[in-house]
Amino acid sequence: MSRQGSNAAEDERSEFGDVFSGPEVRTAYAAVGRGNNAGSGSSPVPKPGPAEHGLVRDTPTEVRGWGRGPIPRDPRKFRYDTVRARTLQAVSFTASKADRLDAQAAGDLLHQVHMMFGIEKEEESRILAFDKALWFEHTINGASLLQPGRGTLTVGGMSFDVSPIKELLGVDQRRFFRAFADDIADNNREIMKAYDMYDPISVEMVGQLRQVAIERGLQKYPHLAHDSSDACVLISMEERLAINQSKRLVIPAINQVDQLPGARDSAVGRVA
Repeated sequence: MSRQGSNAAEDERSEFGDVFSGPEVRTAYAAVGRGNNAGSGSSPVPKPGPAEHGLVRDTPTEVRGWGRGPIPRDPRKFRYDTVRARTLQAVSFTASKADRLDAQAAGDLLHQVHMMFGIEKEEESRILAFDKALWFEHTINGASLLQPGRGTLTVGGMSFDVSPIKELLGVDQRRFFRAFADDIADNNREIMKAYDMYDPISVEMVGQLRQVAIERGLQKYPHLAHDSSDACVLISMEERLAINQSKRLVIPAINQVDQLPGARDSAVGRVA
């Protein structure tokens, strides 16, 4: 090739190299030149096609996490998606304890007691005094099914026999009073707080309450002298420890009512 030919080839090259000196680019430049010379009536500049050169990257179809992530559920135990369940709106739940009646069932029974004596439509103060007398009677006499139920409740000058209440409660007597354990403890506190040495009834009630508390080893917490106090939920840790200690020392650990006659006699012999 002659020197003049090489100079012509150099002039045709772009200042950015051979990348922009291909036939497609030269055609586009020629069309632009013709458009400038021919005016507004010339043909438009053709759009370049897709690039045939350069690095092309694919967009990832899914976002990848990092780390080990949450602990997966055990499919052997759960047949549903526990992770999704925790993302939904929480649903309230509860359960009833076997050693006491449900609050609704206990309230129904207490209302039946009121109806049995015809006091359900009396003034609230009278009904409340009746309940307080019932709580105090349970504290000093207990809720054993073996007791004959010869006690009476005196409310506002009226006397009510306890035996019909024992018959109505039946085998649920202990579970009934366990449902009202905190209310019974509050009633015992009120009795101790209202102590009046010039009132013989107050002296007698407080003395009986202290007697039961000492017999159970609860002289420090006489308001917990009732045998259903272990069902209280609004007590301190020290009070609960004292109740547990009292049960181990005073109250037999075996429920003799639910035992067979032979097993019951042997259990009584071991306790004696």
